[in-house]
Amino acid sequence: MRQPDEGLKSEVLRAALGAAIAGDSRKLEDLLCRHGGGADQRPNLRLAAALGAEMAALPVPPVRLLAKFASDDAAPDDPRVFLPIAAAHAWVAHLRANPHDPVAWAALAELAADERPPVRVGTLDALSSFALRPGGALTLVAGALDWLSVEDREKRFLAAALAIEALGKRQVITALASEPSLLDYLSRAIGEAVDARRSAERQDGRRRLLMSLPPTLASVVATLSSDDWGPAWFEQICASAEHPDVRKALSDTILRLRKTSLGHGSVIAQRLRRVLEGSAKPLRDPSRLRPGTGRGKSSRPMR
Repeated sequence: MRQPDEGLKSEVLRAALGAAIAGDSRKLEDLLCRHGGGADQRPNLRLAAALGAEMAALPVPPVRLLAKFASDDAAPDDPRVFLPIAAAHAWVAHLRANPHDPVAWAALAELAADERPPVRVGTLDALSSFALRPGGALTLVAGALDWLSVEDREKRFLAAALAIEALGKRQVITALASEPSLLDYLSRAIGEAVDARRSAERQDGRRRLLMSLPPTLASVVATLSSDDWGPAWFEQICASAEHPDVRKALSDTILRLRKTSLGHGSVIAQRLRRVLEGSAKPLRDPSRLRPGTGRGKSSRPMR
């Protein structure tokens, strides 16, 4: 069911949508490209959400139309880049009534793995709004777990990076506080970065995955600190971390925790710092350590 404030208000857009579903999408595409601002710094995400709600209210999802929109390969600075953004919101709106539809999740995996910044912004907005709805966070974790099985390695990394961003909001983490699935998913995502072949270490997708971890991990540890669930889980990750790239992501997480306003961030950070430093490989030649290197170490990255 659509909320009163959802769906298209414009009769012109509704008529164009009807024509598009009947097979002629030219008018709808023209209107969306004209008013969507896909190439702008701030796309018209409200329009994308309204169109998605309108499509989700249809008896049958317009799969062919959504596939056409999602597959549009317009450049990031082309107004047509709004079409995949609209498709992402439409599929997410469809998931509200059909949360386990494999077609929708497969389509969203492709959109989440899109390298174009406007499409990533639009897909992230759609997934984040879905996660904030009742039951949405748990459903998103389940969908994101399936994305870790995507055959294409680069798409797998890119989709995981976007999912991790969508799961990083405090409200989403709070909704999953009693569910082990969030921590299980993050552990598996970290494992994907560790287990990647050496040839994948320079891929943009893996880099994005590693960059997405610190903000979300810091929020998870701080939000789930009241019963020590989050910090205890993160301790285990730090104690067993060996890969330099993952250790850097964990180090960045701990530095973020020092600045967090959620709970006793600095106290937790000091505790986790000791664990991460304790699992570091010994220096090959400790005698070459320069005097004064340890100064201000509580605010310095860990190796």
